[in-house]
Amino acid sequence: MTTFAKYDIDGRVLFHGDVPKSMIALQGDRVFVGDIDGRTHYVRDGHKYARPANPALLVGLDLTQLPMPCDVVINDKTYPCGDGRATLSFKLPGRYRVRVVAFPFLDANFEIQA
Repeated sequence: MTTFAKYDIDGRVLFHGDVPKSMIALQGDRVFVGDIDGRTHYVRDGHKYARPANPALLVGLDLTQLPMPCDVVINDKTYPCGDGRATLSFKLPGRYRVRVVAFPFLDANFEIQA
């Protein structure tokens, strides 16, 4: 059996599996042959690379150094971000999970008590 992964045009691993070596050619294009974990790696030019750390920083309620483009996800609601920074505000007190998503960077995760 041969381990492989299919990936999209951006290098995001879509799925992986094992097939007989004779079936690799049947998987079409954008196939990486070998072991890869899409949570920590991506594919570029047919090679596996570690996803870089996300540079986003949270200082108080200000998110800075946001990679562009990115999405800011607050408690599962997604907000596209078109600027390298964002100031967060909350109508109700509570604990909020904030995630900055910008592939191929790893997600940056923060928790805020407002």
